[in-house]
Amino acid sequence: MAKAKAFFLSFLFSFLALSFLLATLFGSVYIPLGELFAPQGVYKEILLDIRLPTVVSAALIGASIAVSGAVLQLLLRNPIVDPYITGTASGGAFGAVLAYFLLAFGLPFSWVIYFSPLVAFVFALFSTLVTIAIGRRGGVYGIVVGGVVVSYLFSSLITIMLVLIELRFPQVPPLTFWLLGDVQVVGWEFVVTLALLVSILLSVGIAQARKIDLVSISDEMSYARGVNPSRFRVFWVVMISLVTAFIVSQVGIVGFVGIVVPHIIRKFAGGSATTLVPFSALLGASTLLLSNVVADGALGVKIPITPITAILAFPVIVCALVRGVANQGA
Repeated sequence: MAKAKAFFLSFLFSFLALSFLLATLFGSVYIPLGELFAPQGVYKEILLDIRLPTVVSAALIGASIAVSGAVLQLLLRNPIVDPYITGTASGGAFGAVLAYFLLAFGLPFSWVIYFSPLVAFVFALFSTLVTIAIGRRGGVYGIVVGGVVVSYLFSSLITIMLVLIELRFPQVPPLTFWLLGDVQVVGWEFVVTLALLVSILLSVGIAQARKIDLVSISDEMSYARGVNPSRFRVFWVVMISLVTAFIVSQVGIVGFVGIVVPHIIRKFAGGSATTLVPFSALLGASTLLLSNVVADGALGVKIPITPITAILAFPVIVCALVRGVANQGA
């Protein structure tokens, strides 16, 4: 088993290196291999100011979403939850669309359009707090149900605002792309903050892996070992929501990576947090890098990234559901 894990880990590192290279070369503009090491002219500007920040961001986003999904699936004992279960994504999306809505109809506070990422971040955190408030006494199921309720509420409000905006302005492609994920970064400011958040998330995840495993097994056993499972879950929900809120406020909703990656890792390397956290980070980074290559022009047209990750996730989710039904029947 140890040899198999070591081999799989080596594969993940190699796969990540290949994915990083392909994502650097291919995009809306192809960068020749020779220009990577001595870029000149326009290639230099594209590589250093757009392509590399975008590639590094995609890798960090993929790693954080995958790790967050793995941790939440363990803590909430649900194989098909992801970082957006707390309503963070729908809250952030609502904040961004609200900024556009206020501007489109000339309503008070329309100036917030200049701070739309900040507005999205605030509403993403607000939705998380509402979810925790709803589910604080319901344990595992309370948080899940609270997240679903909050997501439906904000999704409904988003739909209403988009319909009204589209009636007044028939073409709103930036909103469409943002709602379905668009990883396109210019400059390194976002990358630095994101790297700091992801580093904290991974470090805490690895350090607390044994506690995560303990809480995933039994609340009673957790109490016996001195761990309050309810507080521990809330701690993780808040931490994951902070990272997710920042991501959503900048690049929109990047879905399904947090569901599909942990299932693949469990299949090949086991389901303990000590394995899931670092392995999910590697595979999550590779998955989003390659998905962004496809989304950024590999098919001859630029498309949002979530439809790509949804296609990848479909067979994995179906297998997880079928396996869960079969286990219940047994």
